[in-house]
Amino acid sequence: MSIRLFYYIQIAGNLRKADDILMFAPFKTDKYSWILITGLFLIVIQTSFGGWGFLFPCILFGVMIHYGNKRRKTGKGKFLFWFGVIGLVFTALNLIVLKFIIIALFIIFIIHFIQSKKHPKRIIPGFNEKSDNDGSTGVEAVPVLLKNKWFGNQETPHQNYEWQDINIQTGAGDTLIDLSHTILPKRESVIFIRHFAGRVRILVPYGVEVALRYSVVAGQADFFDHREPRLINESIAFQTNGYDQAEQKVKVIVSAIAGNLEVRRI
Repeated sequence: MSIRLFYYIQIAGNLRKADDILMFAPFKTDKYSWILITGLFLIVIQTSFGGWGFLFPCILFGVMIHYGNKRRKTGKGKFLFWFGVIGLVFTALNLIVLKFIIIALFIIFIIHFIQSKKHPKRIIPGFNEKSDNDGSTGVEAVPVLLKNKWFGNQETPHQNYEWQDINIQTGAGDTLIDLSHTILPKRESVIFIRHFAGRVRILVPYGVEVALRYSVVAGQADFFDHREPRLINESIAFQTNGYDQAEQKVKVIVSAIAGNLEVRRI
C-alpha cells in the first residue's frame, strides 16, 4: 500500500513539473519570437538602404567565431575567434541600421532629459526610526537625501525632513537643495557634489554660515550675490564672515565640468 502511494505521489510531482514547464514555455517562445522578429526587421532596414553586401562578411566572421570558440585552447583557435570578433565589430559599425539605432537612442535621451527638466524627481526621505533588532555588529542603514543620477533633475522635499550630509555625483541635470525645511545639527554639515553638467542651487536660511569650495572647467558662480560670471578651469573658495565661530554651518564642495552654482538666502 505504501509503495503504491509513493508511486502516485511521484506521478503527481512529475505532472506538476510538466505543468510548470508548459506554463513558462509561452514566455520563452515569445522572447525568442520577438528576438527573431526584431532581427528580421533590422535586416530588412539594412537591405533596403545598404543592400546585401553586409551578409557575406557577417557569415564569414560568424563562422570564424564559432570555429575559434570550439578550439579556444589552441593558438589557431584563439586567433580565429578574436579575428572574427574584431571583424564582426567593424562590419557592424559600417551598417546603416546601427546608425539608425544610435540616432534613436540619442533622441530618446533628449526626450527623457526634457521631461526630467519639466518634472524633476523628488526624493522624500522619512525620519529615522530606531530598529528593535540589536545586532552584534552595531551597524544600521541610514537613509540618504539625494541619490546618484546619470541625467535628470532632483531636489529635496518641500515638507520637513531630517538632515543627512549629502554626497552625490550626477551626469547631466539640475540639483536643488533647500535647507529651510530641515534643522541642521550644531556642527559642520557637509554638501559634496560632483557633476558633469547642469545647475546646482543651494538655498540657505538666515543665521546659517556657509563655506564654499567650487572647482569647474567652464561655468559660473553666485555666492550670496557675489558673482563670478566667467570661470574657465578655476577653483574658488568663499565663506561667510561668522563661519569659524558658528555652531550651525554648512561646507559646500562642488566639482563640475560645466554648469552654474548658486548659493543664496531664503
